[in-house]
Amino acid sequence: MPPSQQPKLNVCDCSRIHLTYKSVTLHFKKEEFLAYAMQMTRMAAQVSNTAGLRRAPDLVDAAISNCH
Repeated sequence: MPPSQQPKLNVCDCSRIHLTYKSVTLHFKKEEFLAYAMQMTRMAAQVSNTAGLRRAPDLVDAAISNCH
């Protein structure tokens, strides 16, 4: 990931945590952020293990369909 696209993490005076990536900012309470970070860690471990990846089913007509 290029340095200009690194996520930014800010803790403000209201005790909220703000995670910004590109044009999206997620706002968390401390407990919410910790739970989110733990889930992302688990998901990253699954993605890094190629056997853990599930492939989307093949599309009949990919020109008119999206996978998400």
